[in-house]
Amino acid sequence: MSEPIPTVMRFYKICALLGTLVILLDAGFSWMRIQSFENTVTEVFESIVRTQMEMDGLQQELSHMDKVLRTVVNNEPSSEVVVDDIEYSPYEIERLKNEQVSIKLHLQEKQLALVALSSEKKYIMNEVRLLFLMSLIFLILGTLLAAFGYLAWYFKVELFEDRRKNVR
Repeated sequence: MSEPIPTVMRFYKICALLGTLVILLDAGFSWMRIQSFENTVTEVFESIVRTQMEMDGLQQELSHMDKVLRTVVNNEPSSEVVVDDIEYSPYEIERLKNEQVSIKLHLQEKQLALVALSSEKKYIMNEVRLLFLMSLIFLILGTLLAAFGYLAWYFKVELFEDRRKNVR
């Protein structure tokens, strides 16, 4: 007949295996979350760069329009105006005046989109920080639990209760 395993030895084995399981689950869960973050982060950062480039283009267009319209104010609009080696007819100048307002509105829309993307980026970064912190906590707890369980199991540490049950 086999000797029954003391309850304390079972406790150490459970601690060791539970600690190992926590470490493995933490690593697996972190890996899955990082994979899901990767696509979102790529999409958000690409959108931020694209929106910023569009804003820069619109600002350059707006500054060129301002330059043309300032030149028109100084000259008579009845003749053609030359700005940066480009000739503008009176009709084109009138069209630029009308386009200037729509470009300013479009620029404001892009600025609002950039603010929204920045807040989304901040949200993602906070999620990554939370994932890192929780992963670190569970990794430390799992390591301590596993180390305690394996060492106690190896050295067969006996508690006071076990000593009391032993024959004297």
